[in-house]
Amino acid sequence: MRCFLQLAQSAEQLILSDDASWPEALWPQHLHQILGQEFEFVLYDGYSGIIPNKLAACTGTVKAGGLLVLLLPELSALSTWCDPALARWLSEGEQTHKSPFLARLAHHLQRQQCWLFSEQGGPKLPTTYSASCQTQNLTSQSQAVSQIVTHLQQHPNTPVLLSADRGRGKSAALGLIAAQFAGKNIVLCAQQRRAVQNGFIHFCNALGLTPPEINKNQVSTLSYIPPDILLATQPAIDILLVDEAAAIPVPLLKQLLARYPRVIFASTLVGYEGNGRGYTLRFQDDLKSKHPDYLDLHLAEPIRYAQGDPLEQHMRQLLALDCQYATLSPQLDKISYLSVDNNVLIENEALLEQVFALLVLAHYQTSVNDLRQLLDSPSNRLFIAFQNNHPVAVCLVNLEGALDGDLAAHIALGTRRPAGHLMAQQLSQLMGNSKFCTHRGARIARIAVAPSHQKYGIGSALIRFSMHQLADKVSYFGSSFGAQANLLDFWQNLGFKPLKLGFKQDKASGEFAVLVVHKDSQIDIKLELSTFAEQLYFALSELYAQLPWQLVRSFLCSAPNKDLSESQLKQLAYLKSKLANEQQIAPFVEQLIKTQPSIINSLSKIAQQYVILLLLQRHQPKELPQELRLQSKKQVQQAYQSLLSEVYAEIISKSDPH
Repeated sequence: MRCFLQLAQSAEQLILSDDASWPEALWPQHLHQILGQEFEFVLYDGYSGIIPNKLAACTGTVKAGGLLVLLLPELSALSTWCDPALARWLSEGEQTHKSPFLARLAHHLQRQQCWLFSEQGGPKLPTTYSASCQTQNLTSQSQAVSQIVTHLQQHPNTPVLLSADRGRGKSAALGLIAAQFAGKNIVLCAQQRRAVQNGFIHFCNALGLTPPEINKNQVSTLSYIPPDILLATQPAIDILLVDEAAAIPVPLLKQLLARYPRVIFASTLVGYEGNGRGYTLRFQDDLKSKHPDYLDLHLAEPIRYAQGDPLEQHMRQLLALDCQYATLSPQLDKISYLSVDNNVLIENEALLEQVFALLVLAHYQTSVNDLRQLLDSPSNRLFIAFQNNHPVAVCLVNLEGALDGDLAAHIALGTRRPAGHLMAQQLSQLMGNSKFCTHRGARIARIAVAPSHQKYGIGSALIRFSMHQLADKVSYFGSSFGAQANLLDFWQNLGFKPLKLGFKQDKASGEFAVLVVHKDSQIDIKLELSTFAEQLYFALSELYAQLPWQLVRSFLCSAPNKDLSESQLKQLAYLKSKLANEQQIAPFVEQLIKTQPSIINSLSKIAQQYVILLLLQRHQPKELPQELRLQSKKQVQQAYQSLLSEVYAEIISKSDPH
């Protein structure tokens, strides 16, 4: 260890450790604090905790010819070692004396061509080890730069998407692009100033300027501004360069695109940013719809190290960073459903990689930390749909609850918040019902179906299979996901009812999280259902005023119905018999919808939108979407008259015995 530290003192170094005896060590809470930098020497102190995201991030900063040192216990004892990070993957009341993830890590390290220094067994050096100190030239980057510059000149209001694996020179490319537009007002944007230093360096080298210090935010006409400040101040700029775009919340990216269409979004897609999949799955889809002529480029050849660099290959294998899902043609008569133990995944590397690839493909927040979660969490239960022994869908379930009564009571009061049991704790705090914590529940944490096998009912069948397998072990089933109309409809078709809608939008997706519970729960959820409906109605005009109307309609479909009173029926008949005005119709129809929300299903599409946008979310008639906009009082009156007629017809048809 002493020799490694001596080497570090003479090199560009990064030491990741929470050991206070190392004054220069870092243990960052956020990965963007180290992304985009380069070091000759990197040391990762495994005794501080083996966190896959953090390990992968620091690995990507090592330059060609550099050295990565992993400080670990003896590999033979790694699977049973008391890793301080293991608690991150355990819930309250759980204990484990082994780590399948660490067992797999040790197995791969022992088989790889790397240097192993053991206090017990001495050094173990590979017979051959070739790691070139030479980096690639900038040919591919130069070609990309030329193509992007031409695109920006010919299509000034069309964005560019530049993607690359770690070390491929995307930050260098941004600096070279900025140099091509010397004299223009250009902004480099990223979460951290450190992430854009390479861009500044290549900009300055191309123009013969002195590269700036890390704390300097401007050189010539190129300046650094973080995304939140950029949106708050909205300065006039000619070109916007966004580095590590996948680390920026998707809602912010959309705002940047709306304000600055002449923009390059550059980011790493394979790796460890939790938002990486949100960037590709959510933001890129939005980009395609609004700017179909955008330029999409990918940098494949590395410049930080040589092609086929052994360190990069080792870490990709260790952390399943580049596992690719193998697509099959659907054969629905050959689908089988099985429960799979995590020990099976450890023994079958090919199955593990395909399962993890499915999870990455399907969910925007999957990162390499989830690989450890998949293998090490004792509460996980994994169910897989196979086609000819090949996984085509996975359902990951987390068992929660079964907590002590006193603890459950404190959770219901909000005075305790133990690790894990996310759904059980949220449900207990809705109405103070501690049964959700004392009973065992099953939270469906992930459901992922291969794109080739979607729309065939496989996901629904797998969830039903999972519920059947656990039926005698739990009292209720639930799930939580970003609220979208199609997703909510999917879960409601399976019998799940929404009981809670989050109060804050997810930073990555911009969506509110919705919590659903199956209607056949052994715990009575009638009170939670009615209370949720009342809270939703109250918040629709403010907090949820911007929810898509289709999503609001999906929520209304699950809200409980009440019988209409005689006075309501009389009032309905009276208003229909006369030329009622907006002030009479609007509050009355709103009251009817809240009493019997199922009415919404039978209305025309335009009537559904008027109910939701005008009456529930309280948008002004002139602020509605173009196709619905009501410009005059006469148009508003006609819209309400038409709405009243449809509601009247639906209610009368239900009350008519014939």
